[in-house]
Amino acid sequence: MPVAIDTSVLISAERLGDFDRLLPENEDGPYYIPALAASEFLVGTHPPVRLDLRQRATQLYQNRFRALVSSFTEADAAQLALLIVELKAKGQQMKFFDAAIAATVLARGDKLLVLDADFDRLKDRIQLLRPK
Repeated sequence: MPVAIDTSVLISAERLGDFDRLLPENEDGPYYIPALAASEFLVGTHPPVRLDLRQRATQLYQNRFRALVSSFTEADAAQLALLIVELKAKGQQMKFFDAAIAATVLARGDKLLVLDADFDRLKDRIQLLRPK
């Protein structure tokens, strides 16, 4: 079953300098990066932080992450709208990028590799994986 990679994993890979170490040993993938996770990561490369850090993140994106980016489809968009409406009906909300990543995974029936707890409220609908 395909495994989507959350932005939290991309950020950790950039900090560690090692992407493959974060992939679970017992998952064959294929792995992909939802387009909105790629966008969220790229937003992080633009603030006025140290130039060397921005360059390192940009280089990692271009050399390793870019080839794994999967397009945001119409089915993903429809699922995003549905997820936002469902959360709103419960008096809840999610950050936009997290909701879009979750919607992509839900629309495709995939697993999600994460490092943070942003998706824990959806663990009954999405199989969450944690790096080793």
